Formats: sequence, C-alpha cells, structure tokens
Amino acid sequence: MREITAAVGTTAIAVLASTLIAAPAAQAADVDLQSRTSTEVKDGKIHAVYESYDDVRPEDVRIRVRQKGSDQVLVTVRLAGTDQCAPESDCWDMTFLSEPVTLPEMGVYTMDVVVREGQPGELVDRDNGELNYALDPHLTVTSDRQWISYDNFRIKASGTLVAEDPHTHEVKPFAGAGLYYRSRAMHSEGWLRTNDKGSFTKPLTFSEYSTDTQVEFMFDAENETLTLPFRRQELKLKVDAPQSTVNAPYGSDVPVKGKLTRIADDGTEKPMPGHSIEIGSQKSVPTRDDGTFSDKFTVKQGGTVKIAPSRSGWFNTPPTHSFAVATPVKTSTFSSLKASADKYRKVTFTGKLDVTAGSYPAGTTAAITIEHSTDGRTWSNVGTFTAQYGATFTQSPAKKGSTSSYWRLRHTNAGLTSTAFKLGRKSTQLYNDDVTPEGVRKGTLITAKGGLMQQSGTSWKVFPGQTVRIYFKASTSGATWKQLGTATTRTDGTFSKKFTAQQDGTWQMRYIDTPSTHYADYGREDFVDVR
Repeated sequence: MREITAAVGTTAIAVLASTLIAAPAAQAADVDLQSRTSTEVKDGKIHAVYESYDDVRPEDVRIRVRQKGSDQVLVTVRLAGTDQCAPESDCWDMTFLSEPVTLPEMGVYTMDVVVREGQPGELVDRDNGELNYALDPHLTVTSDRQWISYDNFRIKASGTLVAEDPHTHEVKPFAGAGLYYRSRAMHSEGWLRTNDKGSFTKPLTFSEYSTDTQVEFMFDAENETLTLPFRRQELKLKVDAPQSTVNAPYGSDVPVKGKLTRIADDGTEKPMPGHSIEIGSQKSVPTRDDGTFSDKFTVKQGGTVKIAPSRSGWFNTPPTHSFAVATPVKTSTFSSLKASADKYRKVTFTGKLDVTAGSYPAGTTAAITIEHSTDGRTWSNVGTFTAQYGATFTQSPAKKGSTSSYWRLRHTNAGLTSTAFKLGRKSTQLYNDDVTPEGVRKGTLITAKGGLMQQSGTSWKVFPGQTVRIYFKASTSGATWKQLGTATTRTDGTFSKKFTAQQDGTWQMRYIDTPSTHYADYGREDFVDVR
C-alpha cells in the first residue's frame, strides 16, 4: 500500500499503510489518495463508485460532488454496503457504491474524496474522479477511411456520445465527457473529451506492423471498437540490367538498375520511392522518387545473384529478379597510362582501364585508388575515382607534387597495380619581393623588385634569366588582377621594374613562365596607398 503525503501550510502528514497521522484539528489536509472514483448507473439511479486502495475505512469516506471549476459542493454522499468490509480488514481492492446522486442537471462533475469529514485529521483528495450525471449513454464511432494500407495509414476517427437526461429523459449530446481510447497495434492509449455537441475526433497513425487495426473507445460501461481491415499492396519489380549472364573481369563493378512500382488502392501503378532494394548479399540501395534505382555489383565469383525489394508489412511477398555471373578471370589492365606534374604541382593521370582478354557489359566500372610514396616502397592512398572499362580517364588527386616522389594507380578489387611514376620538378621561390615606396602621391614612380631562387638538392641558388610577371588589383569593388608588366632576373637573380602610381591597390610578383623542370611560385600581396 502506498504512502499518502499531505501538506497544510508548513505541516506535512504521512499516511502509512497501517496508520493515518492527522492534520491539526478542524483543518483538512489535501492528499493524493490511491483510491479511485468513477460512475455507475444501477436500476436507473446514478451512483459514485469508490475503489479502495488506501488504509482507509469505507465508513469514514464521503464523496463530495462539485461543478467543475467551482468550490461549491452540490451534494455529499456516503458509501453504501460498508458493512461488507470486516473490522479487521484493510478493505484493499474492494468496490463500494455511494448512495444515489441527485444533481441539478445532466453533465460532468468532479468528485472529492473526504476522509473523516468534519473530524480531527480530516483528509481531502480533490478532483479524484469524474461523475457522469446521465442515463443510458450511447457511443458511436466512425472513420474517414474504410481500411488501412500504404495509401491510408493516417485516419481520423470521430464519434458522438449521447445520453438520457436524468430529469427530462430527453436523449441529447453529452458534452465535456471523458472517453478512454486504446490501440494495441499502435501501442497507444489516452483520453479524449467530447465538445459541446457531444462529438470528438482522434487522428490515428498506423504502421506496416499494425496488423491488428482495432481501436477501442470506452465511456463508463459503454465500449465501441473501430475495426479496419489491413490491405497489403502488390509490388512490381522491373530490372533493366543485368538481363542475361554477366561475363566481366574479376573485381569489376557491373551496373545494376531498374524500377520498383506498386499497385495503389485505386488500381493504378505508381512509383515506389525510398524502398530498399537488396542486390545479392553485397548491398542495398534505396529507390528514388520516381521508383528507379541504380548501383554496382562487384564481380568476385560465379553464381546466381538475386535482386529483391526488402520485405515490408505494407506489401505482399515482394517479387525478385535473378541473374547469372560467369566465373570471373583476372584480366583487368591499365593501357596508355601516363602521369605528369605541372608547374603548379598538380599531378595528373591519363589512361584507360581495359582487359587483356574477354569482354564486359556496357557501363562496367571499377574503383581506382591513387597512391603516393616518398621512397617507392611505402604507399598511401591519396585519392579514389571510378574508371569505366574502355573509356579514357583523366584524374588528379588533391595532394600536390613535390621535388621527387612516386605515384601509381591500384585496382584494389582486382589486385592490379600500375607502373610507378617518379614525378618532380625543382622548387622556386620569390624573395624580398616588394613595391616601394608604399605611401605615394598619384603620378609618382614606384618600383616593383625582388629576387628569384631555385632549389638545387638541399641548397638554394639564384635563378637568372627568368621572366617575372608583375600583377596589380585595384582597391575598387569587383576589381580583378591585371598584368602590368614583366621583369627579367639578373645574373644575381634579382629583378626590378618601375611603374607610375595611379590608384590604391595590391601588387604581386609571379614566376609562372617556367621550364618543364621547375615549379612556379607566387610572391606576397603588397598594398600600396596612393594619395
């Protein structure tokens, strides 16, 4: 039995399983009892029902009935049949009816449970339950859908509650009444309340697992069950590729594509979006908004591969499509493969993925890895791309070239490795690059100057006889870089060029006219204020 805790000002009262500790005399303590109250109609009379779950003698219990939202007590009733509870019993889980209740008008009232009314230690549990003051209630429930399906998984249940007025015996809507609903399929339950017309609505959402589509609505002894049939739809699978036996190199990826549709409730065929398509045991791919799907199947062994939509409770057993795969042979090869590093350190591979013998379906591809090594022995992955068999590719990794390192391609699934390419150029560097003076008047001569070095082994040397381009970008909005002139490096690697200052802006020297053995270099950006 639970503990009952009451508070009056700063005074707390604990009502234990065996003892009630009273509040100060003549002052009732508010408590939260475990005992519950409800309504029952018997022999045309309306009674309050008291279910005992506290250590309280039923003869000490009174039920006060109030208008909702008001403190005015309309009637106080005793419990009948309290003598059925033996003096030594705790009356646990016993139910008692009150004396018949008479109220001014039909409606829903609130009930307070009062223990030892007017005596020292009086306890009050306000709003313990509701008294439905009406006779012969009748509940009807309908739905805006006639069945549950993929097209109709959201429904709106609606209904009305009418009852007989205890005074006039007129049958009319029962406003403000609380109804309990329960759906085992949705693991959902709760309370609804009728409006002033005795009506109610409840949106319900079902899932593919809601094979039991019964929803119960209950009001006192009234119980209505809404039962909707669960209709499964048919799926249709159309596979465009592969259609026949697949002959492809070991480790290659053959295209798989098709479309999934369903037969809707209205009998039309519609695309099935967002549904998973299983491709053998390798992978699954979702369908697009138009029902189409596409992916790759990696050929590793011969046999039969099944393509099938994943199972769903919304649909009947899904259709399948199978294709045969011939035992694959390792015939993949790289042809016409070249690699280079340009002056901006961009490494580029060009070539073709091919076979030494046999054939492959149109659109067959493979994942190719770009690998890099500083010593030609330890390799790391620096990029991946998809190559189509028989088609020329041009690919560049994000990693930039260095003065000397190794590069190669790998078809990992086929265990194929290309020739390693040793790529590199000499590094160059613009130094002491500057535009002076930096705060000048318009029309003043200014000088762009600096030096150029090239790397030789582990040291740097001057780089004479090279063209350095000089660029300027005005400070105005939307301005772009423009080349204003060039300078040639002297025997000591230095250069200079004079210009007439016209406007504020940023200057930069660039070495981009390199021989095939050297990398380019950009100098710093230097702002000059022209007054």
